[in-house]
Amino acid sequence: MTQHQIPTENHQGFNIASTDEAPKGPVLLIERQEAHDRFHEDHSRQLTVLLRITAVKTLVNKGETAKSYFGDHITVITTTTINDRLLSNLGWDDELDMIQQFQPDFHIPCDYPVYKDDDALLRRKHVLKCLEGTIWIASNLYGTKTRVIPLLKGETPYERRLCYQVFQYLGARYCVFYGTQYFTANIGFYQLQEDLRTVISEAPYLRVMLIGLQATHRLKQLPPQIVAAAGQRWIDEVQLRDIPYNQSQERYIQMEDNINDALGHGQMPIMAWSNSEGVTA
Repeated sequence: MTQHQIPTENHQGFNIASTDEAPKGPVLLIERQEAHDRFHEDHSRQLTVLLRITAVKTLVNKGETAKSYFGDHITVITTTTINDRLLSNLGWDDELDMIQQFQPDFHIPCDYPVYKDDDALLRRKHVLKCLEGTIWIASNLYGTKTRVIPLLKGETPYERRLCYQVFQYLGARYCVFYGTQYFTANIGFYQLQEDLRTVISEAPYLRVMLIGLQATHRLKQLPPQIVAAAGQRWIDEVQLRDIPYNQSQERYIQMEDNINDALGHGQMPIMAWSNSEGVTA
């Protein structure tokens, strides 16, 4: 897909998550571990979990689906935001086949690495491939239970504008922002905060699930359009493996309340008010 092939008008026929049904509050990034399994199996409340596509492959090979593995009381999101080396071996056909078999509630498709230090042409190529793949996956999942949540990519306003155009084409007003690298690469919270404020200034209609941050004192400092927080901080918060599971679950309830209180209450960037009618040109 080239720049001129990016669609600019809405079409039907895509399984896209609506803002009403899309995840809100804490999202637990989990792995296939006995302690993680025990925690979600014994938990009495509705949970939302995030599962990497590499774990999905293992479960599908064992004949599992999202429902058979997690049951009815857990909302399951699958994601392609994985290690770049593993990601390079994942084709769209394989990704679609796994998701059709696993049948999660939501899927974050077709991630491609996009970094500030990359060559501009390579970044643009990867943004476009991510968008093209998202359209293809969302189209092929039409009529299934799985709703697509698109990734917001791009280091420049132009690159992000390509995403906004495709989001409008798909009818997507809810997306994912991958923030893990801000902490693993020592970029830091304040740059993440600034980048999220820029995104909301450019497209204030979007609601965002942020991957990589669950600290409530930081979530309070983000724009109110950040409505879901995914990560693995929950493991430390509930003291998984350190205390009995029933006590861990009690601690999770407090964590859930704290995150829900923190989300949606930050200050809206001033520039967002002027762009509140649409996407910046």
